Amino acid sequence: MGVAACLPVIGMAAALTTSCGGSSVPTALQVASLVIAPTGSSGSSEAVPQGTTAQVQVTVTNQGGSAYQGVTVRMNVPSGFTYTSTASVVQNGDTVRASDITPASRDATLTWGSWTIGPGAAGQASQVVITANLEATGSAGSVHVVPEVFATGYQNSISGRPMTLQVTPAPSLSLSLHVNPAAVTAGSMVTYDAVITNTGSGSAPGTSLAITLPSDFDYVTTESTSGNASTSGASYPIVGTVIPTWAGFDIPGQSGSGPGLLTLTFEVKVLPDVGRGVYSATAGMVAGNGSASQNEVQLNYGPFAAVTVTGP
Repeated sequence: MGVAACLPVIGMAAALTTSCGGSSVPTALQVASLVIAPTGSSGSSEAVPQGTTAQVQVTVTNQGGSAYQGVTVRMNVPSGFTYTSTASVVQNGDTVRASDITPASRDATLTWGSWTIGPGAAGQASQVVITANLEATGSAGSVHVVPEVFATGYQNSISGRPMTLQVTPAPSLSLSLHVNPAAVTAGSMVTYDAVITNTGSGSAPGTSLAITLPSDFDYVTTESTSGNASTSGASYPIVGTVIPTWAGFDIPGQSGSGPGLLTLTFEVKVLPDVGRGVYSATAGMVAGNGSASQNEVQLNYGPFAAVTVTGP
């Protein structure tokens, strides 16, 4: 009886076997899987902040002495995630791609294929390594991903070890900057209100804000801070700087009482030698996303908060 007529069974070590006439003939298609966290570290269980992308990697290796044809990899996208793209497909050893099957963005069931994976040689494994991008678009929680591998001549698939994705709350920050008055003469004072809003599910610890003022606009003082953000340990700009920077604010996430808020009201001097024209500011904001092991949130804004200088 030929191998193609044998019935496939699933082994405990995620290897495909066939049963012929009562004898078991093990094959060596093996599946390894891992999650690559946003920070670049790897493991079977990683924290993924909402709104960020994690990479899931599946490796199929032929460790036997015979080739496998029509090898495909299938994976269901877990709840709370959206497939965006395939980051890479790498073929090693005696591996040939027979047909180009690649999932489309936002597919719920992902299929890659198909390959003929030959037997490995000394020091060179025959394998396929697939890396997919999954964006955490849903609620915080824990989900599992289990890749499956199919081959021509076998009715059943083999499964990789389940991967755990831990979706964690994350901030969603925005900044508005207003100036009053919006039209002045050179030598006047203007007041800026910088409002940081957090509508995300997680807090934004260690938030810092740097505002690049127009040339010959000098920071004078911070008049007030308001909102529900913590100011404990916060630092404030140096008088006379053209890029005033505030740091060390902890802004809570959205709650039943509303979003997290921080308002910074500060005075700026328009120097006497500023010429007529319209002058705008830009800004950059950096914040934590709830975990020391995850990447920071970095946002840039502007130009905005235009001031018209009408004359000396």
